[in-house]
Amino acid sequence: MSRRGRFIVIEGLDGAGTTTQSHRLTDWLRGQGRRVHLTAEPSPGPVGALARQVLSRRVVGKPGDFDALALALLFAADRLDHVATEIAPKLAEGIDVVSDRYALSSLAYQGLTVHESGRLPGRPDRSAALGWVEEINRFAPAPDLTLFLEIAPARALRRRRSASLDPEIFEVSAFQRKVAGWYGLALERVKAAGQGVVVLDGEQSVDAVFAAVVEQIRAAR
Repeated sequence: MSRRGRFIVIEGLDGAGTTTQSHRLTDWLRGQGRRVHLTAEPSPGPVGALARQVLSRRVVGKPGDFDALALALLFAADRLDHVATEIAPKLAEGIDVVSDRYALSSLAYQGLTVHESGRLPGRPDRSAALGWVEEINRFAPAPDLTLFLEIAPARALRRRRSASLDPEIFEVSAFQRKVAGWYGLALERVKAAGQGVVVLDGEQSVDAVFAAVVEQIRAAR
């Protein structure tokens, strides 16, 4: 039987460099003789396609046009489909999986939007909103290692805007500052749950960040 592959996730704000580092890590692992599969969330599957349409405003015009709870459930449904059809089978074959984003993104982005929507019963605090997002994602297996690229929201947004002429619904300066705070809350929760999470300085050059990524991968062996 093949030895199970490693599930590695790169996380961070939009513009933190998660896509760049995910591709570089995939290439590096292959150079080390590993079999590797690169993926991302929202996934390329049918549910992920709808999530991408929402983010790109092809379904809605602004964040408030799509119910916050419905969007959180949509991301959770995509994640379960992603795991069942792509991630878990690859891992079972002994193939490493590198994912650009995973459940931590939902804790930050959907935790915030659900909290601000007022759609949960009563007057829930931030912990309750995070708990609800955790609950709908409870069947999504934890990664073996999550690397979070920490970067100032303003810098991340500048990077994102310089790379794309079509911003997504969450690419707003004030919103990204809030998301950064919610990522902090989400990181505390997953660390407390015993998940392997490492915060890296995403403000450095691409090469310096990648060197730090490789160092953590080697240390996790």
